Amino acid sequence: MLLNTFLNTPKHPWYEYHMKRINPYSRPDAVAKLDGRSKEARLVKETRRELLAHLGKKPTVTQIALVERVAWIRLHLSLLDRKMAGTAPGERDARQYLAWTNTMAKLLTRLGLDQPEHDVAPIPSLDSLLASRRASA
Repeated sequence: MLLNTFLNTPKHPWYEYHMKRINPYSRPDAVAKLDGRSKEARLVKETRRELLAHLGKKPTVTQIALVERVAWIRLHLSLLDRKMAGTAPGERDARQYLAWTNTMAKLLTRLGLDQPEHDVAPIPSLDSLLASRRASA
């Protein structure tokens, strides 16, 4: 069991040789193998969780499908951000980035994320916090 754990750690040469890194243009079957331990998988899970929490108690099937698409597009955009961080983007990367960004914006608009459906409590001002503190003291 210890050997198995050691071989599955990302720093082991065997792992690096056999497990290819996920990049913006990875095939869908490679991206689907994310098991929850990588940064990429955590980003997809976090995006899903945040969007579903924002949608409220019971999202519809179509909203869930849109959330799934947004999560995967956010992953691809994040990978492209990482790729382009040190170098100027190539023509393909720039076009793909713009296309994915526009698609994500349209999906978020369809989900209605420009305005939350449920009421959000307003953030109290500093003056009101100090006044309530003085009143309770």
